[in-house]
Amino acid sequence: MTRGFVLPTQQLDKVEQHLSRLYDKTGANCVLLLDVSGQLISYKGTAEGVDLASLAALAASDIAAVTEMARLVGERDRFNLLFHEGESHSVLISTVGRSFLLVVIFKTSGRIGLVRLFTRETVTELLEVAEKFEATSGRGAQIVDADFTTSLATELERALSE
Repeated sequence: MTRGFVLPTQQLDKVEQHLSRLYDKTGANCVLLLDVSGQLISYKGTAEGVDLASLAALAASDIAAVTEMARLVGERDRFNLLFHEGESHSVLISTVGRSFLLVVIFKTSGRIGLVRLFTRETVTELLEVAEKFEATSGRGAQIVDADFTTSLATELERALSE
């Protein structure tokens, strides 16, 4: 199912095939593709009681924050994979090129190794779509803009000084 964000039909069809395959292989509750601003592009599965739009926005914020964290610790590029493990469910977030994020929600009792393996495969497959999108749209050059970096630094300083 697609929401808000528009990709050309041929690219969207490829995205949905890759999401379906990842969903089937991992037994995930839900697999989402979003842009780095948190706009939901497509998803497969269900996450009962979860507001997917809010989850997408939070995933994008999470990536933006750890991108800045990577810069602060001297990484040349951003961190490409985040994993959050809960008591019953876990969330894996992976970057796809510079413009997209892949989010996998699955039961914590699942096999994280398989989820990571199949997610990595799917990211590789989706890179073709991301690269075409970035080449035609001019997006993807920077995941975190200067205003976000300044705001984040100010808020971190304020929070840490309290």
